[in-house]
Amino acid sequence: MTYTSTHRVRRVSGMVSTDDIIPARYKHMHTDPALLAPHLFEAYLPGFVDSVRPGDAVVSDSVFGIGSSREQAVSTLMANGIGLVIAPRFGRILFRNCWNLALPAIETDTGRLSEGMTISVDLERGEISSAGEMIASFPKPPSFLLEMITSGGLLQRINTRPSGA
Repeated sequence: MTYTSTHRVRRVSGMVSTDDIIPARYKHMHTDPALLAPHLFEAYLPGFVDSVRPGDAVVSDSVFGIGSSREQAVSTLMANGIGLVIAPRFGRILFRNCWNLALPAIETDTGRLSEGMTISVDLERGEISSAGEMIASFPKPPSFLLEMITSGGLLQRINTRPSGA
């Protein structure tokens, strides 16, 4: 199995809370990610959602995803086609929710990742490259997290594992 993917970088600046990703009023109105999707970064980055393309990587320059434990922040990112999130640090609950829902979340220095850049990410090697040059590295995710990505998330991984495994 290969864990290499290509993404367009979409930069966000400053400390980002889960309420910045999806305002709380929508988290309580809807459970369907498709209904949450149009409100991605609504107050934090007005108009951002209109420029998102499938496979984009959200790249933060600060702590990303502090705040509530609700999974709607991650499911809203995914409903918009976000394929990866990279930040120097994450709110721990959001970080785990990303992996649980099969959205890779990578902690690394994001200084060399510029808006619009095309990057290739190799989860097995812990490398981010652009135009053939390695521009960042990160700790390789443990095998069980890679299995969750392959399976489509934690629940799918549990449902597809042989009993007793």
